[in-house]
Amino acid sequence: MRKRHRHLDFEVNLIPFIDLLSTCICFLLLTAVWINIGAMNVKQAVGGQAVEESTEKKPTMWVLMRETGDLAIDTKDASIAANLQHLTIPAENGKPNLAKLGEALTQIRSLDARVVTALVQPAAASFYEDIIAIMDEVKRVGFVDLGVAPL
Repeated sequence: MRKRHRHLDFEVNLIPFIDLLSTCICFLLLTAVWINIGAMNVKQAVGGQAVEESTEKKPTMWVLMRETGDLAIDTKDASIAANLQHLTIPAENGKPNLAKLGEALTQIRSLDARVVTALVQPAAASFYEDIIAIMDEVKRVGFVDLGVAPL
């Protein structure tokens, strides 16, 4: 009979369990802070509006970055000359030529002031500094709505 009591009499060590729960609570609090900081309100620049809202097409300009550093400018729904709707700016030493880009963008803005939306589409091998430089040049010329298209 003594052997039965000995098997039923045991202690539970709750210290490791409490340590595990406190660690989980710390991770929960840290991820809650990261989620709050990482949230950002964005709106889709082109194509996010409902059918009723999109009665008039807004003119947009795409700056396509190629692997070689060349830039292709495609202007859609704008009233400009045909030679400026599809324009290619060759690279200079493997880098985008920002001076010629600025001249072309100024010419496009002077012909049609309704073109205020510009989208930059980088190539897979594009450098971030080139993307930022192109965005700065587009912003400097006077384009208000600026976006980067995914790869």
